[in-house]
Amino acid sequence: MRFISSQNIFRKISKNIYAITVSAIFLITLNSSVFSRNMNYLDFEVFVNNDPYPANIFVHTTRSYPRYMAIIDTLINPAWVVNSAHLGLDFKVNQENLSYFNGENNSWIILNEYMNEIDTLECANGYYADFHDLQLLDDGGYILQAYDSITVDMSGIDPGGLTDAVVITLVIQEFDSDKNLIFEWHAWEHLDIANYQHLELADNVIHWMHGNSIDVDIDSNIIISNRRSSEVIKIDRYSGQIIWILGGPNNEFSIINDPYNGFSRQHDVRRIENGNILVFDNGNDHEPPISRALEYQLNEGEKTAELVWDFSHPNGYVGLSMGSIQRLPNNNTLINWGRLAEEGGVFTEVDFDKNIVLDIQYPESVHCYRVTKSNWNFDTNLITGDTNLDNTLDVMDISLIADYVSQEASILDIYHLFRFDINKDRSIDDIDINLLAQIIIGL
Repeated sequence: MRFISSQNIFRKISKNIYAITVSAIFLITLNSSVFSRNMNYLDFEVFVNNDPYPANIFVHTTRSYPRYMAIIDTLINPAWVVNSAHLGLDFKVNQENLSYFNGENNSWIILNEYMNEIDTLECANGYYADFHDLQLLDDGGYILQAYDSITVDMSGIDPGGLTDAVVITLVIQEFDSDKNLIFEWHAWEHLDIANYQHLELADNVIHWMHGNSIDVDIDSNIIISNRRSSEVIKIDRYSGQIIWILGGPNNEFSIINDPYNGFSRQHDVRRIENGNILVFDNGNDHEPPISRALEYQLNEGEKTAELVWDFSHPNGYVGLSMGSIQRLPNNNTLINWGRLAEEGGVFTEVDFDKNIVLDIQYPESVHCYRVTKSNWNFDTNLITGDTNLDNTLDVMDISLIADYVSQEASILDIYHLFRFDINKDRSIDDIDINLLAQIIIGL
């Protein structure tokens, strides 16, 4: 590694900045919340902020560049921001750590409370992990999903079916704490594609399954959401057999008290503490289309699903894709409305009486796959530019960035993207050195 002296470092900065820095010889300690307001982050609008549940908001924005991973604090300030590009999908608190999807190599990254990447999780048997969901388990194991492409003779299943059609099917894998594969479920082995006549079964490529959430039920079995056919499937965690199907062409339940008689193209199906299930209903196929947050009370023995709570935004939002729902500890519900047709992403928190207590909107073309709240915090300061973690911005921080630049490092991990990328342009370079120097001298 090439050593860069202090003199050479400041040659990268304007002579005026260097002169002021040397003559002043002072340090500025910055509060993270103050510094966060200077972050280059999306200019979202807060329409309602009326005593929402006091927790940090975890969000990853997509659909346009730059894409950001962010933690928004209880004062609705961005406290932690990373220009993440291919990193960050499904960014959330997962057990005691953070998890996010690395779209560059189809893996899941685990981030600890010190902002360090501590583990990488991948599929086995040649499958590539999918970004829609990862569930870390209490025992240190984990469940994720992948897709498989199989060649099928569809001529005997559909009148126009091809003899060599490619069917995209879903795979669920569970691993123990030592990363041993202990369970693998293939949709093709347990579901009959002939029962999905609403799909284009005569195509040369048939996109049969689209899994977008995984949840472990109160009886330890697995609940998955198949958006492609508007169905929720419960799977025996050991045998792989189908326990029940809610919604879609194979619905086994009587749906009660729901004016739309169920959900359409849903996301984020979760069993909650009271035993009910939450569903974000995208509502693409409703007449008229409308997105809803739904809570169903299930009687699995009698196969009934009663709608006991629902919420639609007064603006009539229709999330064409994406979206999420979370029941908070105070019984509020956090709803991310997904990809809206002509507006930026919106997430809304409502109390149980359906009063909006938080309503935030991003600029047009910016959307959110999943938004969650948690009291989880990093066990370190959140000061961009504090590269040596001493709670102070000074010449030593500039020196460490300069050393990093001199190495021409090609790997941009989350730690360095937060600490070293001062202007959040996803490039650590001389511009960041210059900006940090200006911040230190108070320009």
